[in-house]
Amino acid sequence: MGCLTSRPCRRSSVHGLEDPILMPDESSGNHVHTAVALCNFPPHRSDEHTIFLGDRLNIISEDEDMFLVNSTTTGTEFFIPRSYVSKVHNRWLFEGITRRNAEQLLMLSPNYSGCFLIRESQSYPGSYSLSMRQDRDSVHCVKHYRIHQLHNGWFCIHQSPYFSTLTQLVDYYSRSSNELCCQLTEPCLLHDSDRAAGQRPPPISLQRSHFTWRDFSRSMIQRQLKRADQQNLVSEGLRETMEAYFYVTEESNCTE
Repeated sequence: MGCLTSRPCRRSSVHGLEDPILMPDESSGNHVHTAVALCNFPPHRSDEHTIFLGDRLNIISEDEDMFLVNSTTTGTEFFIPRSYVSKVHNRWLFEGITRRNAEQLLMLSPNYSGCFLIRESQSYPGSYSLSMRQDRDSVHCVKHYRIHQLHNGWFCIHQSPYFSTLTQLVDYYSRSSNELCCQLTEPCLLHDSDRAAGQRPPPISLQRSHFTWRDFSRSMIQRQLKRADQQNLVSEGLRETMEAYFYVTEESNCTE
C-alpha cells in the first residue's frame, strides 16, 4: 500500500494544547501518534467494518483530508478520513471531538465511573471541557464541566483552585473530587488488542449433576441391573459395583 505524504501537523487553536504522546513503532523504529476512531468504518457496510467506534489507532501519516492508520486491534493498515478520527494527547486530551463524540466514547463498555477525557469546548471557543462518566446505582451518564482559561493562561473549573497546565488540573481532580460528581479514575479507555484479550469471556464451567440414588427406588435399579439384553445401558463393571453397594447397605440395615 502506498503512503501519503506527511504534512505538518495542524495545531489546535486553543492556547495551551499540550504536545501529543508519541508511541513507539517497534517494527520500523519510528514514532506514531495515537488516535481513536469516532465511528464504525466503513460507515455503510456493517458486515465489512474495518474498525469500530472507540478503537485505538496508530497514525502512520496524514494530509489535509486523510489519515493512514494502523488498528491496534486487528493490525490492519488503511486510509480513513480525518473527520472519522481524533488525535489523543497525553491519553486524555482528545482533539477536535464534539460533546456527542465524548458521550459515545465514555459510554462504551470498557469505561466506568470516573473515566474521563478533555476536549475543546464547542460552546465557548478558546476553552476546554472536561467530560467524565458517572455510574450511580443503575444510572450511567456523562457529566460535562467547562474548564475556564484565564488571561494569564491558567486553568480552573470552578473559581478555585487554579492550575498552570491541564496536567496539573487532571492530577488534582484525580485525588479530590472538589465539587465534581466524583474523582477522576483513568482516561477514557480505548479498544486495542491487549484490552480485547483481557475482555475475553471466561471459560464455560460445567454444572455439577444433582443426581442422587435416593431419588430412585432400590427395586427399580435392581431390575435394571438384572437385564442382560442390549437395551441395558449400565456397564458390567458398574453393575458389579452397584450390586456390592446394595449388599453392604442391606447388611447395615439389619443391624441396630
